[in-house]
Amino acid sequence: MNRATRNDPLNPGTEALPVQVVPFDSVIGAEIRGIAIDQGVTPAQYGAVRAALDRHSVVVLRGQTVTPERQKAFAQGIGTLRPLVYSRYSLPGSPEVMVVSNIRRDGEFIGIPDAGSLWHSDGAYLAHPDMYSLLYGIEIPERDGQVLGDTLFTSVWKAHDALPPEVRERIRGRYCVNSFAWHLEKKAALGDLRRAPLTPEQKAATPDVTHPVVRRHPHTGVPCLFVSEAHSVEIVGMPRAESDALLAQLLAHLKAPRFQYRHRWRPGDLVIWDNCAVQHLATFDYGEIPRRMHRTGSFGPAPVPY
Repeated sequence: MNRATRNDPLNPGTEALPVQVVPFDSVIGAEIRGIAIDQGVTPAQYGAVRAALDRHSVVVLRGQTVTPERQKAFAQGIGTLRPLVYSRYSLPGSPEVMVVSNIRRDGEFIGIPDAGSLWHSDGAYLAHPDMYSLLYGIEIPERDGQVLGDTLFTSVWKAHDALPPEVRERIRGRYCVNSFAWHLEKKAALGDLRRAPLTPEQKAATPDVTHPVVRRHPHTGVPCLFVSEAHSVEIVGMPRAESDALLAQLLAHLKAPRFQYRHRWRPGDLVIWDNCAVQHLATFDYGEIPRRMHRTGSFGPAPVPY
C-alpha cells in the first residue's frame, strides 16, 4: 500500500503509514497497525478502519496517545459523534466523552463505575442505537503483575448463523421491547447498580423502544441477533412465560465462548467495536484498584428486520 498524504489541519504535510490489519486467533477481532492518532488520520485510514470493522467487528489500535479532542475527531471520522445520555459522567468540556472509572474524588465517582456488568450492545434502548463505540484505556488495573478488567465481546452474527433452523424460523419477524429503565432496575436487583439515578430529563429521553429480534447489518447485510440480557424485556406478541424462556435460550446461546474475543487491556489501547455485530461485557475482578477509560460513540441507523 502506498503512503498517503494526511488531510489533517493539525499536522499538515505529514505522511501516513501503510495500514495493516492483523486478525486475532479468535472468531472476531483484529489489530490495526500503521495509524498514530496523535499524528492525524487520513480519509483513507478512516475507510480502512470501517472496512476492518465490517470484517472483524472489533479492532484494536495499541500504543496510542489520544486526547479527548482527538478521540472525538476519530469517532467523527468513522461515524457521526453522538452526545451522551449520562451527561453526569461526561468529561468536563467534552459532553461526548464518557469517563468510565471506579476512582473517587471527594467521595464521588469521577466516571460511571458499573458500565458493562451485563451483556449488551451500546444504545440498544434508543431508537437509533450506537453504531460504533470507542474505548480508550488510560489506567489499567493490575495485581501481582496480572492485568485485570478484561472486556469480552461476542459475535451476534456468528451466533445467529449457529442457531438451529427451527429457532431461526421461530424468531423471524419478531420484535422485542428494549428498556433502559428496566436495565437499571435489573442491575439494582442484582446488586450491581453503583451509578447515580437518572434525572427526569434523562428518563424522558430514554423511553422504551421496540426493535427486531434479528436485525440486518447496515453494511454487510448479515442477520444479527439483537436481544441482550441488559436491555431486552420481552418479545412482542408472545406470552410472557414463553418470551422469557425463548430470551433465556437466545442469551445463553449468545454467550458461548466459541463466538467470543477477550480483550486484555494495555494503557494506550483504543478499542473500537461495531454494536450491530457484537455485544460486550466488562469483567469486575479488580475491586478498588484504579481503572480509568474514556468512551465515545457514534449514531447508528434504526434497526431494520432481517
